[in-house]
Amino acid sequence: MLLLNHNAASLQACIDSCIKCAQACNKCFRASLENDDINDMKEALSILVDCAEICYVTAAYMSKGTDLFAGLCSSCAELCERCANICEAYEDLHCQASVKACRQCAADCINISS
Repeated sequence: MLLLNHNAASLQACIDSCIKCAQACNKCFRASLENDDINDMKEALSILVDCAEICYVTAAYMSKGTDLFAGLCSSCAELCERCANICEAYEDLHCQASVKACRQCAADCINISS
């Protein structure tokens, strides 16, 4: 099982990072619904939902100890980077918090999946 190749601390850090990212994306999504220019945010809103979902799933698979986590981590990192790149265009604090959490999650997932 691939999980045995990683120490418990790095796995837990990645799980925590995924959950934190999902929470930040959900918070950003919810706050963005209140924006007057919501139609201009359709791409961001869509990717925020996708990012939160893959982060939760990735954290769950790592927590269960499944050997499928490496592929999920790689996909999670890619989606987190896309989300960060899209959301960085918005100056709202919740968007910037999402960008920061996405970038950290991507880095942690890349570290685990390699």
